[in-house]
Amino acid sequence: MNIFANQQWIFIAIVFFGIIFYISWLRWRERKWIEKRFGEERAIAMSFGVNYFGRTTEPGAPRKSSGFLLMFPDKLFYRSRLTKLELEIPGHRLTRVYHDSNHKGIDLHQSLMKVDFLNHKGQKDTAAFKVPYPPQWIQAVEATLVRRNRKDAPN
Repeated sequence: MNIFANQQWIFIAIVFFGIIFYISWLRWRERKWIEKRFGEERAIAMSFGVNYFGRTTEPGAPRKSSGFLLMFPDKLFYRSRLTKLELEIPGHRLTRVYHDSNHKGIDLHQSLMKVDFLNHKGQKDTAAFKVPYPPQWIQAVEATLVRRNRKDAPN
């Protein structure tokens, strides 16, 4: 046992690789779920580790859940990792995507991607997400879903 007496690096390495393995396993499991749920339908953009802060029409303060966000040619789809909360926003209902740090009147001190859309009742609603690389996500959603809606809208 003297071999391990001054070898703290072994413990640190085991913890490090354990964390890497756990993250890899979670992403693998989420990708399998995506393949099962959507089949051949391919996402244009995909981000794991996305935080969702709820919709403005939901009562109460912003809530936070972690999961993944997918953008398809015709919709945005979010699913939380633990609570299995799902939000699907059809592309034709999106009206605007933009950057902000406030949601529901509370400064979250984070860079958020906010999406304005019409909910299933036809009411204006907003969902807030903390995504990796917000400018790229905002540009992709704008170019893929929002601009197309403007072109398709009758004048």
